[in-house]
Amino acid sequence: MASIINMDIAALRSFVMAENLGSFSAAAQALHCSQSALSLRIKKLEEQLQSTLFYRNYHNLKLSPSGRLLLTEAVSILHAHDKMVAAAKQSETLGVIRLGLPEDLTNRFFQYFLANQTQFADQIELTMDLCRNLIGLICEDKLDIAIVNAMPDYQGGETIACRDLKWVCAPTFDYQAEQPLPLALHPEGCIYREHTFKVLNTLGRPYRIVFSAQGSISVQAAVRSGMGLSIIAEGSIPDDLIVAPDHWDLPMLGQTEIRIFQKGDDSPAMNNFVSLLRRKLPIVL
Repeated sequence: MASIINMDIAALRSFVMAENLGSFSAAAQALHCSQSALSLRIKKLEEQLQSTLFYRNYHNLKLSPSGRLLLTEAVSILHAHDKMVAAAKQSETLGVIRLGLPEDLTNRFFQYFLANQTQFADQIELTMDLCRNLIGLICEDKLDIAIVNAMPDYQGGETIACRDLKWVCAPTFDYQAEQPLPLALHPEGCIYREHTFKVLNTLGRPYRIVFSAQGSISVQAAVRSGMGLSIIAEGSIPDDLIVAPDHWDLPMLGQTEIRIFQKGDDSPAMNNFVSLLRRKLPIVL
């Protein structure tokens, strides 16, 4: 069995640079080493290969037949080596992550995901907005990743989890079955709002908007006061609100999906982060 020779990358780089520049002194200057160090590298390379690589004279260098054969392979090896190093460094180094979330996911994201992945704490630039707006920001290249709620009939993104939608109210809410459902909802553009209207209109169930606001804090405050019902995904329901009892016979709202939308950045670092989101978010959200 032939013995394995472990080539020295620095020696190969010195060999290629010397051939390219035509002298050891010029190659040494380009590689920021002394001429004697570069000469020693190439001498050890020749000893390993048991071949003369250069014909040396006072004026210039000339490749030997063995040197000409080595040159093409050495260039390929250095290219592959540098590509490998760049990929490895890129997979470990991730710049700013422009991440978008809807408001109802932010609390659990901070508490149960980011708190346990502190290596990303200084890298995430978080934007909170309505889901459709977040998808728009992805298309405009203003976000790298958007984690959104989507109804099953919405196209696009990668589904990583599903959650049941629930009618939610205050424990003291006075439900009047014969009256139009009083609703506290987010404004136009909210997918829960549109879905709720679609369900109620299909069934011919009367309703009225008693409160509308952009933020979940305001909507939930209205619900806590007993003004009306709202729709919240399971897992995001505050402890001081309750799911409407079954005997009220409110329409079933189905499920919402949590999806990841990602722009076309397929770097190893970004792909590793998205893989982490796929594994961890379904557990914490």
